[in-house]
Amino acid sequence: MPVQVDTPINTGTLSQWGLWGSAPSKVAAVATNDGDTSIVYASSGGRLVQDDYIFSEILGVTDPVNSASLTAISRRYLKGVGGRSYWIRWNRTRVGTNRQAEVGEASYVTITYNAAGGTLALAAVNGQHGMEFSAAGGPSQKAEYWVTHLYRTVDFTYSAGSADAFAYNLGSLAALIGGNLLLQHMPGISGLLGRIRLRPDEYEPALRAWNAQKHMVMA
Repeated sequence: MPVQVDTPINTGTLSQWGLWGSAPSKVAAVATNDGDTSIVYASSGGRLVQDDYIFSEILGVTDPVNSASLTAISRRYLKGVGGRSYWIRWNRTRVGTNRQAEVGEASYVTITYNAAGGTLALAAVNGQHGMEFSAAGGPSQKAEYWVTHLYRTVDFTYSAGSADAFAYNLGSLAALIGGNLLLQHMPGISGLLGRIRLRPDEYEPALRAWNAQKHMVMA
């Protein structure tokens, strides 16, 4: 079962967090785990601040997916005064529990929401995901949270009739692969794709799918 790990490709409907650091955009800021170099931040002294992001759409797979999660590498920059509320958003909805107690100022921590039940539906997995933050304290005693990396992880199975999906992804690298892909090349190709990892027992079916699609295109 392939596992895809990806970062946002665009900002979503709600985009209320700020950008700080060297990254040219919020999408670029959360693409890598680079500490304080580039971050998105939420500052609140009584208001709710929400941020959603768009991820690449996953198609041609079984519905629901096997598992899915959203991870935000987070830290607290300012504690402020009063209570704080920090939640993961999945499919534009607050999910799980308030995670503020897990976030400290000393270092970044990994905050992960593991989807379950209806949130594993493909429509939900392909929805917008992000974070939301609020805190008491008023304008002069705000709290502030930072996120340096945001990524989605999806474990899926290609649906019947779309077994060529992995071959399609290989096809996008045809110029690098060339026409003579061999079984011995599959571990390296799986790593080159980056976002999709295959188990060793999946190499041979993927190679067969690649060859079938290649001959179909050439015919």
